[in-house]
Amino acid sequence: MLLACLLGILIAAACTIIDFRLGAIVLAVVPAGLAMMRAMPEPWEEVWTNRSKSVDIGTGLFFAVVLVALAFVVPESR
Repeated sequence: MLLACLLGILIAAACTIIDFRLGAIVLAVVPAGLAMMRAMPEPWEEVWTNRSKSVDIGTGLFFAVVLVALAFVVPESR
């Protein structure tokens, strides 16, 4: 999972060169993807331990929404 997060950050950084908002949206895919992975059934569920499933999903989606909202609130400097 850490490798997937680092790969998502690198891809988002590359997309930021094209457009700041595109980079933020790509970066928001990482916590949203982790939330979707957490929502999957059995064999994937064994990766997560000692935490509430709904809290993990809610936190991941919350951070994805916050990242996209910040991308559209911050004005472009061009």
